[in-house]
Amino acid sequence: MNVDLMLTIEALQNQESQHGIHAVVLDAIRKYGFERFIISGLPDRGMDVRPFVLLSGWDDEWYRRYTNLGYVDVDPVARNCFATTLPFDWSAAPYDRAEDFSARRVMDEARDFGMDEGLCVPVHLEGGMQGVVSLVGRTDWLDEKQRLELHMLALYAHGRLRFLNTMDRTPVRRLITPREAEVLKWVAVGKTASEIADITGLSFRTVNQHCENAQRRLGTNNRLHTVVEAIRQKLIVL
Repeated sequence: MNVDLMLTIEALQNQESQHGIHAVVLDAIRKYGFERFIISGLPDRGMDVRPFVLLSGWDDEWYRRYTNLGYVDVDPVARNCFATTLPFDWSAAPYDRAEDFSARRVMDEARDFGMDEGLCVPVHLEGGMQGVVSLVGRTDWLDEKQRLELHMLALYAHGRLRFLNTMDRTPVRRLITPREAEVLKWVAVGKTASEIADITGLSFRTVNQHCENAQRRLGTNNRLHTVVEAIRQKLIVL
């Protein structure tokens, strides 16, 4: 795993406030050419998005306009989060520019605020809840490794903020088995299921089963998210 990314994750783990997380995230995304961001849950249609916002690094005027006018319901970027688990460029969010006036208005007004390009990371949580981390800036120069790093950073920041928001409740810690933890540690350093099978002496099928079991226990939606949650909850240490 990228050393700088691990240092950022460690810094996030040590933050106890939104202000601290804002500073760490902003410093990290600037290295990838991004300057603004928002981290939020996504409400059902017709609901006010403001109670779901975990951390806003948007321009204050745009944030007020977006939330006051309920733009989350018509924003094609937000809508596309319900259709995919993978990060996507804002420009890839589908809508009919000729027919969908509301979506076009959101995108045009965002452009007026200097927000014409960005990267969106959907966050799918257990129980059907949806979340998003959206970064403002150019994406055309990002390679696959950088996109993967941003994906992991986004998932971790979202998870840390959710944790801080629920500190006053008694958490139900979902444990994974020692074997599942071992497999996830190898996944975290970039090993494939076939390579992990060779290293551990397990079968390819058993490795995949351990990953699926850990994913189910942690309520995540893919292996990357599972690794992020396991690190965040200190169930594995790299």
